[in-house]
Amino acid sequence: MNKRITFSVFLLIFAMLCIPAYFIMETYGVFQKEKVLSGYAVAVDVEGKSYQTWPLISGFAAMDKRGEDRQLYYRIDMSGLQYLFQLAYKEYEVEAGGNNPFLAGQIDYSQSDHMYVRSENKYSNANDFVTLLTLTDREGKVIYTYEQTGKGDDDLVKSIIHQGMSRTSNRGTEAARDPYLNITALFREKLNIDVKLTVDEEHKVVTIHMNKREAK
Repeated sequence: MNKRITFSVFLLIFAMLCIPAYFIMETYGVFQKEKVLSGYAVAVDVEGKSYQTWPLISGFAAMDKRGEDRQLYYRIDMSGLQYLFQLAYKEYEVEAGGNNPFLAGQIDYSQSDHMYVRSENKYSNANDFVTLLTLTDREGKVIYTYEQTGKGDDDLVKSIIHQGMSRTSNRGTEAARDPYLNITALFREKLNIDVKLTVDEEHKVVTIHMNKREAK
């Protein structure tokens, strides 16, 4: 009987320890296949050299943790998507040089005349509305729409945990989940552009390669 009681107490203590351990691991995204690129420099490849892509923000970008064909994701509810379209269509200038020895320079996005990302409020009455995000190609054709719920949409938007971050709400403290658009899939399907990533773990650089897909 004493052994049973001891074993039951042990199981109870173990279960109590597992709850915070699970929360900590979830907060760090241990159970998901993607990771947010905080701590990396996000660059784009131009003729074999990596150039800084600011104001794209690494904390708003994510990629698959492993695999040869890693997908690139970006926060759909934050600014920055416009710049990814400009990278895809090569609407930028290159500013070589700078102080960072691991990057060849900086991208200048100032030359584009196209607006690829539009946001508007759809009102159901005088007080209530939802924000609709519309993405277009260079010809102005709508290629994707997203109702800004802050969640995934079971299509191209995934809910990804920003590792190490948590939020407190009226439901308590939970891992920081945000909606990230699968840039790789969208650009391949709608713009006919391949998006590949190379990861330099030693120097903490993730380089985006964007190229027009070859006709089959």
